Amino acid sequence: MPLQVNIRGPPNSDFVLGYPGIDATWPRIAGVVEIRSETAGQPFKLKSLKLQLYRTEEIQYTSTLRTQRMEQSYLVGQELALFEAHPTGQNQFYAVDLPFVYSLPLSREFPLPASMQIAKQAKITYRLDALLKEFENQSNYETAAYCPITIVRYDNIRVFQQYLQGNSLMKESDDKVVYVTLQVDYTSFGPGDVIRVVAGITPNPDWTHRSSKVKLHQITVKLEEELRFNTISDGTISKMTTVRSHRVPLNSAKVGPNGQYHEITFSVPMSDRSARDSSYIPNSDDGIPNSTISSFSTVSSLLVVNYYLSLAAKMSGCKDVELRMPVAITPFNNDICASLTVPINSGIETARTVTLQKPQGTFILANDRSALQSLGFLKLSNGYQRIQIE
Repeated sequence: MPLQVNIRGPPNSDFVLGYPGIDATWPRIAGVVEIRSETAGQPFKLKSLKLQLYRTEEIQYTSTLRTQRMEQSYLVGQELALFEAHPTGQNQFYAVDLPFVYSLPLSREFPLPASMQIAKQAKITYRLDALLKEFENQSNYETAAYCPITIVRYDNIRVFQQYLQGNSLMKESDDKVVYVTLQVDYTSFGPGDVIRVVAGITPNPDWTHRSSKVKLHQITVKLEEELRFNTISDGTISKMTTVRSHRVPLNSAKVGPNGQYHEITFSVPMSDRSARDSSYIPNSDDGIPNSTISSFSTVSSLLVVNYYLSLAAKMSGCKDVELRMPVAITPFNNDICASLTVPINSGIETARTVTLQKPQGTFILANDRSALQSLGFLKLSNGYQRIQIE
């Protein structure tokens, strides 16, 4: 018998509860699977029902002058059995509501990449499938319903100590004449956040005579994006793109005994229209969150997205120096990260009190006297008639 199956989330809430990437908040998917007969008031039999969460990754890359496309799907966590009928199948139902809580894998064991789409190059989506088996069909399970699930990660936002601390990187020129340093206040940034970089060039005290002749021509600081595609046929393919670049001309200035330090600031770019119009809400595909940034730091099976701050010092009298420091780019800017502190702490407290017991379902049996009335039928003298609301 054809059945109508729907997957609905909690009232006034998203399917995903907790904060993926922060295991203490117990990231999970909650909702209800509703089963009805397509013919109102017609009883049905149900054998079993289970849920499965799948992650699908798609990449499109260029190899040997050809555009290649690759797609793979993975089962996330363990399937969740919601219902298993008695082998005799004696019960018939008018309606079945099965609440569920689908636990997401712990981030430290199986980190889940966030849902995202990078133009036509890559896409990561999640889908929750409800698999149904009826008594009339004793063979395999059939996908009765599905819904897109949006996964957003919160483990690299700027509320954790590792990202609040500054970082510095130093490199000596190949001829050991000068030292070049790169310093930042934070290592996690979101759309519109200001990145403050301090670039320093100091002489090597063991080579003061040579370093005094060094002339500085320019310093270039870049925010770079690396897309790394893990393919089967072509191996690993990397694509480096400059997201933002800032150049400082130094006009052949000498290093001097105390060195030179230059402060450079620039912001993480937002999508073009979002930057112009704050009221603009971008269109999003099913399961892809709305974001004012094109991509962010991600690690998945087929795709790795990394970001770097690079510093290039062009000089005469010594070898040029290039530095590269890894940073994290997130969908959340500094203001949003600050506003997430209280909800995350509240999510941790909630996770401590949530029961792990399987929630009870609601079953409206066909042999119940008030079964049809609970489905919106009105009892009349000559039988039941469904109430029509216009």
